[in-house]
Amino acid sequence: MGKSKQVNYNLSGTKLNFVKPPTNISVPGVDPAEFDLPLELDLNIYALENFINLGGEGDAWGRLLAKEHYRYNGIPLWSPKIGGMEFYADLRRATKYPNLLEAAHYENWIIKDIKSYYEPSTGSAFDDWLYLFPLFWQTFKLPQTGNVQWVAYIVQDFCSRNGDQFAYYVRSAISSEHELVFSFRATSDEYDSGAFVLFKKIVRFILNHIEITLVDSTEREIKELKKAGLRKFSTEKPICRYDNAPKNELGNYELLEDPYFYFTKIGKTIDRRLWVD
Repeated sequence: MGKSKQVNYNLSGTKLNFVKPPTNISVPGVDPAEFDLPLELDLNIYALENFINLGGEGDAWGRLLAKEHYRYNGIPLWSPKIGGMEFYADLRRATKYPNLLEAAHYENWIIKDIKSYYEPSTGSAFDDWLYLFPLFWQTFKLPQTGNVQWVAYIVQDFCSRNGDQFAYYVRSAISSEHELVFSFRATSDEYDSGAFVLFKKIVRFILNHIEITLVDSTEREIKELKKAGLRKFSTEKPICRYDNAPKNELGNYELLEDPYFYFTKIGKTIDRRLWVD
């Protein structure tokens, strides 16, 4: 993390700065810099040609801002690979949706966006229960992001055969129709190796170094919404439980009522909360 790269983006006046540790995964004969996204960017966030149409609810448009893959290495000859993670930062735009700066509107948009990706399909029983969401719902503030409010939740992969795989999504609205989405996917979850502890350490390192300066018009709008009581986020969301999910895929796990420990290895409870002050 000491070799992290500084990223500085101007998003139509909104300043976004964060750091990202460089990938430690190398491909023979390939320079990782060839595939790196720019560290400096001046982007017109109101021009649709700068986004990719993601479709789905609310006519979502997206722009990838950063991505890195990391591998965790253990003791050679005994446990050389103990897991890893993927990090992405995206700017998203909901073109046909109410004001994202209002808490109720933003929460509705997030839930609809989640369902567009993770709602059970109409296929086989195995395909119908690929994911469970959200395992928890947290709202919090980051130290260098001013009036920006953050929401985090986790998506659990039911059908992973490579450990207890999951992804954290950390999101915030930065305008009436734009949001930042930082996502962190664990490629395996070897609790006994300490991979989960390392995962949270890297995630919090990245999040704590995010700096956001909103444009004056957005700051004024936020103040007016606060006065009207429209900036209060829910502290938790109902857990979407699918009790008829295929249990054979969860042989080493047990379902718990407490959403903070929703999935846990039998006999080993892990605190999944991303942010605990």
